[in-house]
Amino acid sequence: MRAGAAPLGFARYRKGAHCLIVDTGFADAVRRLGLLERGVLEDLIRQASVGGGRAPNAVVPLPGRPERLHLRPFQHGGLLGGLGGDRLFGLGRPLSELHVSARLRAAGAPVARPLLVAGRRRAGPLWRAVVGTLHEEAAIDGGAFLAARPDAGRLLRAARVTGAAVRRVHEAGGRHADLHIGNILLRERGAATEALLVDFDRARVGERPGPRARMAEIMRLYRSLLKRDLLETLGAAGCRAFLAGYTGSDRSLRRALLRHLPRERRRIAVHRLGYGR
Repeated sequence: MRAGAAPLGFARYRKGAHCLIVDTGFADAVRRLGLLERGVLEDLIRQASVGGGRAPNAVVPLPGRPERLHLRPFQHGGLLGGLGGDRLFGLGRPLSELHVSARLRAAGAPVARPLLVAGRRRAGPLWRAVVGTLHEEAAIDGGAFLAARPDAGRLLRAARVTGAAVRRVHEAGGRHADLHIGNILLRERGAATEALLVDFDRARVGERPGPRARMAEIMRLYRSLLKRDLLETLGAAGCRAFLAGYTGSDRSLRRALLRHLPRERRRIAVHRLGYGR
């Protein structure tokens, strides 16, 4: 793709130091929010903030539409979080996330619908940016779901559909760079449960990953449960349900994944040293 190009079905708008790349189906409603005006984006984040991620997110109504917009401010993690905070050299990274999410969704993967990237140039090459998705009403992240101690039936159903959702992303060629329990959304509707993956910062989409790469991502999700003291809540039965949901009737895939389990267990042992456990 051309550097800085908008994904297919998205339009790009500029005004002064502000830039907006938005799904054309939502462009009118989003532009009515005034995201190209000075200070509006910051005010929205401040007034409609909700928990989630490294920085407060915001959920705001879309003028003239029944849906709501979920805005996630871009924030560096790890060492860069302390050094760079929310400063970006251009909009390449959030735009890459927009492209990946759009391609995965077009391929039928269960991901939140990407709607926009909005950015403001701060000084020289430095930018501040947010990524916007369609807000998934009545959905909660997997960590909150487990922390609420669901009964066995709900837990096993959620584990199975989460496994199936991760498999669909992999089958679409997706590689999630930070697959943890907080990046899984679960929505229960009666006896049915739906799982979606979110936050595709630094993710990739291309050829389907092989068993080793798939198992590494699955075990990254497992490590997040361990780190947040949620593994016991999921339990061995929940882990089996996840794997069953992921592999379905594909026994050869199951065997291929499990061949990489000893290596991942060794990596977990190293990670646990950093958890102070």
